[in-house]
Formats: sequence, structure tokens, C-alpha cells
Amino acid sequence: MPIINHTRYTDNSDLEAIITQADGSPLYGEIEMFKRIFADCNNSEYTWHFWHNLRLPVSIKNQTEIQIDFLLVCEAGVIIVEVKGGKVGIEQGFFYYEVSRERKFMDRSPFDQASDYMYALINNKIISSSQLFLSTVCAFPHTYMEHTSANPNADLGYKLWAKKQQDSSDCSFADFVIDILNSDKDKKGWRRPMLSSKEVEIAIQSLLFTFRDRSSNVYSERGMEAILDRLNIDNLSAFQSLQKNDRLFIEGGPGTGKTTIAKAYIEKFHTLRGLYLCWNKLLEAKINKEIIGCGLTNCRVEQFASFVFSLQSKVDNGIVITLEELSEGRSLEKLSSLFNSIREQTDFVPYDYIIIDEAQDVLDKGAVQLLNSLTAVTHDGISSGRYLVFFDTEQGYNHQNRQIDEIADAVAQNGARFVLDVNKRVPTNKEIVSFAKSLLEGESAIELFDRINAENYDSVKTLYFNGAKSLIKHLNAVKAEIREGSRNWNDYVVLADSSTKHELVSESEMFYDRIATIDGIKELNVRNICSDTGELPFTSILSYKGLESKHVILVINGRQEVNQLELYIGMTRAIIDLQILILQ
Repeated sequence: MPIINHTRYTDNSDLEAIITQADGSPLYGEIEMFKRIFADCNNSEYTWHFWHNLRLPVSIKNQTEIQIDFLLVCEAGVIIVEVKGGKVGIEQGFFYYEVSRERKFMDRSPFDQASDYMYALINNKIISSSQLFLSTVCAFPHTYMEHTSANPNADLGYKLWAKKQQDSSDCSFADFVIDILNSDKDKKGWRRPMLSSKEVEIAIQSLLFTFRDRSSNVYSERGMEAILDRLNIDNLSAFQSLQKNDRLFIEGGPGTGKTTIAKAYIEKFHTLRGLYLCWNKLLEAKINKEIIGCGLTNCRVEQFASFVFSLQSKVDNGIVITLEELSEGRSLEKLSSLFNSIREQTDFVPYDYIIIDEAQDVLDKGAVQLLNSLTAVTHDGISSGRYLVFFDTEQGYNHQNRQIDEIADAVAQNGARFVLDVNKRVPTNKEIVSFAKSLLEGESAIELFDRINAENYDSVKTLYFNGAKSLIKHLNAVKAEIREGSRNWNDYVVLADSSTKHELVSESEMFYDRIATIDGIKELNVRNICSDTGELPFTSILSYKGLESKHVILVINGRQEVNQLELYIGMTRAIIDLQILILQ
């Protein structure tokens, strides 16, 4: 695979005139390493990104900037290469140059120097160590050396590229680096898989613009746009706010990039202790899988009720909160007492940040009290804590007579507020969004079904069925199409409205349960939502709230009045296309 060079010159350039000391004399050690790295990485099975003489205005110890001789990034990780040309030796643990038979001792070990640069990149959030594994190499191309210490446990000789390797045609610097990365991964218990080429590309895009913009220590407009592009977010102002504001209140409907913003927020604070709360158990499982898959392990993902009950189990204040009370918003005083009890415990440590997803479901159920109590040492987390709140008033299920808009306004006054009004889905999805919004504007479900049925739309279809048997036959046909087309089963989902749980199809079986027991149907739960079992996923509309799928099939019980808001939620789960199956 080729080496991708991020310098202005190549190995066939006049390197002796380019890679020089301050007096203009060539740095032959770096020149020889430049050529060797180029040659070996070009013949490697990996794709290598390459920087030489990378200077960044990052302060470490008594330095105001760092200068990295070579930085290499590939699928296996990141390597910082420190080069020392000429004759190098060690005396009593101290490294020295030998010039005209005189020894000049170095201020610090080259291995310590490389390690300092590595941690400078990590601590200044230039490279995320939660996603990219980092290690170091010292290259002494003119020195025969095998060991760096008399102590076998402290010997870093395995990280040393010396004259013996430099002169050997049987040694590959690329293979040598891969061996170091793998060895260090084993020592540190790194269990994450090797990066894909796409993940390397994402990391590199971030690095490129970060390196360019470090001179001013702020993100440039161009750099920010590149990062947003890799995150599939068009809302530049919202992402910029992540760099400037600790308290963010973001409004947006389905498909506006909220999940990617949440991931970016977690990545920004990847070294901090975070809490991610949502109302939906399936959403909890999906988000948890996604952020762990990105190597972000410091953010706890919990369903709101489960989190409250876990806190309740840690205190003995005689107050019991039931799920019914919590769901109906009747436990605010009890929650305040619970949070006070938690705060009084000696081991209480506020979360560094809290993310609340689908906040319209929980703002009036104790989320405000939770933010106030658990995001700051004092009871002022709303005004001084660090949090990210996602809110969509149009999806506030059954929020009649609830004051969620007023509560949302009160919370939003304490931070930066943004409205995400760009739908990032495919163009055909605009049809789905348009039809769904018409329900909120007063159009009845029957009128909407008739309107869709009267026209030939690419992304939205309505089908009517006289009885459960014919509808189930259609679902079996859908399964056959997916199987024959070798498509991903998890790109599809069947969602049933609430009334199907009360519609009998036999003396003892509800319509919902009948669908759930079809051969080749998997009813979604927290254990199987992220796995492809070769079955068609199925659950209720409300259980799938906050999630989305490329292809959505809605099962609507047309024998009862359809809940407008529930239908809206179901329709807006679809990314590409939507089928509405109506039981008559």
C-alpha cells in the first residue's frame, strides 16, 4: 500500500538541502530515516500517513512547542519517531552524543522525549487515545545498540531502530513499527480491533485540520467544516458551540444529526466522567453499543427510570418512588429528597457532564432536578454544570396539559440554544417528513392515508388488509424479498401501533402477539437490537421512539381511532422509505 505524504517533499527531493540544522548542514540521520520509512512503508500491506518535522505550539515542561521528527498513522495505530543521528551511547543510564571522541550528554533520554510528545498529543486532545493507540520509536541509524538499560524490566531496546536494522535489507521499518504497536497493545490490555481504512480516514481528516489550525489554537472555518462533514452534520454553529459552551440546549426533529453531535460531545470530553440518559430502553441499548464501539468508555448510558431506581437502592430514607409515579411526573418532591440523600453520601462525586436525549419525555419528570443536583458540587447545575440536552417538542408523546415547553425555555436560558433545522437524510425522506408533519397540523390519519393512496410516491406507500391473515402474508413476502436480495435485516423494522396490543385475532391472542410469534420475526429487546439474527425486527412504535431505520413498515389497527402523535412518531423513524399496513 502507498505511503501518504503530508509534507511538501518526497524521498527523491533534494533532502540534503531541505532537512538541515540551523547552520544549513544536512541532518543525515533524519535524511536516511526519511528515505527508509518511505521505502518500507510503500511496500507494506498497510496504508501509512506520514509527517516529518511536525511542529505544534503545545507547551510541555519547559518547552512552548513540540517538534516531532516523524509521525506515522496506519490501521494499527500511531507512532512517534524520535531520531538521533551520529554516534549515540549510554553511560550509567544517561544518553550522550560522541563528537570527536568527546561525549556530550543529552538533557533527557530520547525515549522520554518521544514519550513526552506522545502524551502532549493526548493531553491536548490532538489525538484521541480512546480511539487511536499510540506508541513511540527511537531511531539511531548510525549507532550499533541493542539495549537501553542494564535492567531487563526497564529496557526499551525493543523500541530501538539502530544501525544493524538500518543497514539490513531483511528488516522493514514498517513491520518493526507494527510489532511495537502490537507488543504495547498486549502490555496495556488493549482489546479493541484494528482500525478500518474508513476509520483511519476519519482520524486523519481530523488530524490534518487540527495540525493546520494549532498555530492559532482555534478551529478554522475550513477545519470545522471538514470535521462536520465527517460527522455528517451541516449545523456548523451547533458544533462550534461544543468548543465554547458547557451548557447546550439543542432542538431538532428526527434526522437532524443529534446522535452525531452527542458522539462528538462525548469524544470531546472522553477523559471525563459522563452520564447519558434517555427514556427508552431500546434507545439506551443502541446508544451504549455505538459509543462503546467508538472506544468511548467513560460515559454511562442509562434509561432514566433505571438510573433513578439504581440511586434509590443506594439510600435508605424511607421514600419509595414507583414507575407509575415517575412516568406521570408525580414524584418530583421524592426525587429532590433522593438526590439530596445521594449528595450527602461521602463518596458522592458529581458527573463531569450529563447528556439528556429525548428530553421532552423527562424534563417534567425530574430531569431538571437531576441536572441541578448531579452536575455541580452545589445545587446550581442548571446554571453552572456541564450538560447537553436534546429536545423535540413535536415528539413529546401525550404531553397535553404538560408544561414541557415552559420548562424547556427555563433550562435553555442557562446555556447556548440551537435549532437544528436541516434534515440530513436522503432526499426522498422529505416526502415522509412532509406527510408526518401534516398530522401535527390537523390532518386526520384517514385523510392522510387516502392522500398517500391517491398518488404514486417513491418513498411512502399505504396498503389495506381485510384481516390479520392477509397482512401477515404480506410480512412473509417482505421477509422473502430481504432474504432473496441478501439485504441487511437490521436495515428494516416493523412497528405496530399501541392498539394492536388490544386487538384480538383469536379468542386468546392479541394482534401484536400474533405478529411477534411469526417465524422469522424477532421482537426487539436490549439484547438483540444490535445483532443481525437473520430475522425481521419488530416492536411497538413507542418502544422504538428515538431510534430510526432505513426501511420502516408500520402496522396500524384501522379498526380503532389512530393516535395522531403516535403515528407521527412511527412515520419519522423511516430514513429511506415507509410502508403503512392498515388492518381493516
